[in-house]
Amino acid sequence: MKSIVYQSYRTHQVPDWIATCMQTVRAWADSHAFEYRFIDDAFLAYAPDWFRAKADGQICPTTDLARLLVARELLAQGYERAIWVDADLLVFAPEKLTLEVTADFAFCHEIWLFTDETGESQISHRVNNSISVFCKNNVHLDFFIDAALRIAQHRQHIGKLDIGTIFLSQLRSILPYPLLENVGILGPELMREISLEQARHLIDYARRLKAPLACANLCASLHGQTIQDIALEHSLYEDVVQRLLASRGEIINRFYLAPA
Repeated sequence: MKSIVYQSYRTHQVPDWIATCMQTVRAWADSHAFEYRFIDDAFLAYAPDWFRAKADGQICPTTDLARLLVARELLAQGYERAIWVDADLLVFAPEKLTLEVTADFAFCHEIWLFTDETGESQISHRVNNSISVFCKNNVHLDFFIDAALRIAQHRQHIGKLDIGTIFLSQLRSILPYPLLENVGILGPELMREISLEQARHLIDYARRLKAPLACANLCASLHGQTIQDIALEHSLYEDVVQRLLASRGEIINRFYLAPA
C-alpha cells in the first residue's frame, strides 16, 4: 500500500524535544518505506480565513481541519493511505507501532488520566486524532471535513477540542469505529511521574491500556501552563522524552497487564 506520513510545525524556534519527536516519526516512516512530507506554517492556511478567525489564534482546531483537507489532497494525488502524526508525538518503540487498520480510517483511543479534588485518579475514555489514518476511496473523510465546517459555522467561537476530541468522541458513542490502541496520551500527572520515577498514577493508567504503547502524544498545547502545581516547562518535556526513549517505553509498559 502506497502510504505517506505527513506532519506540520513551524520552522523557527523549534523546541529540541519537538525536533526529537519528529525525528522519531520520520525514522519510523522510513523503516516502513512510507513516504514522508513535512509542511511548514503554510499548513494552517488550508483552513479558511473565517474558520481561523473563529478559532481566535488557537492552533488545535485549525490543525484538526487542516489535517483532513491535506489527507484528501494526498489521496487525490495517488497515495493509497495518508497518515497524519502530531509533531508532539514521540515514537519510542517503533517496532510496536503497526497500523492494523480494519476499516478505511482510524483515530486513537485516548485514555486520559487526571486527579480529582481529593487526589484520586480519574480516567476518561475518548477519541484522539494525534494519529489519523485515511485510506483511498473511503466514504468518511468528506463527512469529517463537512462536519468540521458545519460545527464551526454554527458557533461564534471554536473551542480547542470542538473539532477533534469532543466531536470524534461524541460520534463514536453512537457510531462505533475502530481505534488505534498503542498510542498514549500523557497528561501532566503522568509526565511528572515519568520525570520523578514515580508510579502511582502510571500504574492506574497502564492497567487500563489495551495494548503496550509504541508512542505517546505529549500534549504540547499545555506547554507553559501550570496545572495542579505541575509546571509544564521545557525542561519537563525534555526529561520525559529522554526517559521514554531510554526505556523504549518500559517506564510505562512495565505496568501493563495483558488480558488473561
